[in-house]
Amino acid sequence: MSERAGVRDRKRAETRAAIVRAATGLFLERGVTRTSIDDIAAGAGIARRTFFLHFPSKEDVLFHYLESHVRRAAGVLDALPAEARPEQGVSAVMAELVELFADPGAGADALADLRAELVTASRGLPASLVVRLQRAQADLVEALRERFPEPAGWPLLSAHLGACMGAAAAAAVAVERPEARAGAIRDAVERASAGFGAASTA
Repeated sequence: MSERAGVRDRKRAETRAAIVRAATGLFLERGVTRTSIDDIAAGAGIARRTFFLHFPSKEDVLFHYLESHVRRAAGVLDALPAEARPEQGVSAVMAELVELFADPGAGADALADLRAELVTASRGLPASLVVRLQRAQADLVEALRERFPEPAGWPLLSAHLGACMGAAAAAAVAVERPEARAGAIRDAVERASAGFGAASTA
């Protein structure tokens, strides 16, 4: 990576962090509904159009950690033994994701209650978040294919991952009590994975 690219990436990360900090303060003070994107941009010291370079909507800031969680989950594939099977790779990735979403230190920050309220009130996931989840799934499929390069196994691998991620998202929406959500997601993923002969995520 060139020095210029490194500076650009660092600046982008700093801007994103500033948006998250500003939005967090405003959301906790006013609530999501009464906070506008202009308010967040002003608090972060950026132009309104710059906000949209980082997040498609203000609600998406509530889930700002998603992409970093996906990168960390993909990283566990490097630690698998050489003889690992594709279903073990999917199981390992999902186990890491479940633990990250359940770990208060890994992203369940001060906005956790507001995230739960948003999901419960909307009876589902915001459309922009669904798009991000689809992109996250595509990134994980790509990482899994790189780790398990035999094309014959790719359809089942993709189906396995899709079943687990779909189960996790459905469980997250269905459970209203935040303290019960992590357990419900873990159980849903384990049940979805069972049909593929994968190891437990527990």
